[in-house]
Amino acid sequence: MKLRTNFVIESTLKNYIMSRNVEIAQSYFNAVAKGDFETVGSLLSDDVVWHQPGKGTQSGTYSGKPDLFAHLGNFMKWSNGTFAIDNIEYITGNGQLVAASINFKAEKGDKSMSMKGIDLLRIEGGVIKEVWLFSENIDTEDEFWTSAAES
Repeated sequence: MKLRTNFVIESTLKNYIMSRNVEIAQSYFNAVAKGDFETVGSLLSDDVVWHQPGKGTQSGTYSGKPDLFAHLGNFMKWSNGTFAIDNIEYITGNGQLVAASINFKAEKGDKSMSMKGIDLLRIEGGVIKEVWLFSENIDTEDEFWTSAAES
């Protein structure tokens, strides 16, 4: 009987953590959508690690809030403020990991980009510690950001 009780407690705790982590991720995406970077900053670990895919100007690994905020600021600068996550299809969790199926877009001059992606967040201790991004078409994204940064 004791083994069953431990299982129920462990299962309940895991469900609470997964649910809480999904709530943290939802709060993060809500704050990004509103441009509330004070809240975004409060949801990120000071030593956050951000993995931006591809081989373009925007690609690479960014470590720490200052490095990450400079990187995200470039997206806004290069797109004249048009970069946005314009749809979140779903958010789901599995332990410390939360995945979000999103659509993002940006424009600059006569060029535009809109595509699907997956954002994978690792949440630990109530803050986002690491983020991996996956783009529907990384070559198109690389081309857009490289061109936007140069013009």
